[in-house]
Amino acid sequence: MNSKTPKKSDKNLVGRPKDAGKRDNIVRAANNLFMKNGYSLTSMEAVAKNADVSKLTIYSHFANKDELFKEVIRLRCDKLAAPESFMVLANQPVEKSLLKLGIDFTSLVFRPDSIRLHCIMQAEAVRHPKVVQIFYETGPKRVRSEFAKLLQAWNDQKKLIIPDASKASNQFFSLLKGEMLMQVILLRMPMPSETELKEHVRTTVDFFLSAYSPSYKKKK
Repeated sequence: MNSKTPKKSDKNLVGRPKDAGKRDNIVRAANNLFMKNGYSLTSMEAVAKNADVSKLTIYSHFANKDELFKEVIRLRCDKLAAPESFMVLANQPVEKSLLKLGIDFTSLVFRPDSIRLHCIMQAEAVRHPKVVQIFYETGPKRVRSEFAKLLQAWNDQKKLIIPDASKASNQFFSLLKGEMLMQVILLRMPMPSETELKEHVRTTVDFFLSAYSPSYKKKK
């Protein structure tokens, strides 16, 4: 048999265009199941059933469950405004841009499903460190890395003075999460209101700029 001849079991995977609608349904179903059951207890069979497709259809779009999980996390981060698009803010006012990014970020992080995901990752850390690594690489690390590029651009333009853009990026997002996120996760406080989040972002941006923007210190 010619080695290039597809196996009978693979015939539906060869030469057929992928259905974007089915792919969206798969990702949506996977997101719901990962958020509800966690990574370990979510099977590809369950995703197929909830997406109303066959397992073969899922594997025509995603090589394995890791790749499907990675796509779910990537899309969740893109709700932040797509990290790769941060650089479009390079020529915009710094304070206004930081406020927008802060609001977008906290609006995503302080959501019930995001809190649930955070708890799931903590539970998976010991049993499935690879899954946590996928989450970190696709989610937090990607966002912080792209934001560091924006900070570096502002530094190069002399809008900010930042010796270490990577460290400053970590500081900014750590400040945004702060004690508030821990209190919410531990059920010691309710989910913050929109007004409370805006005030939290405002004080975070003030603190950040007081450290890295000489002109901001003078203005205040």
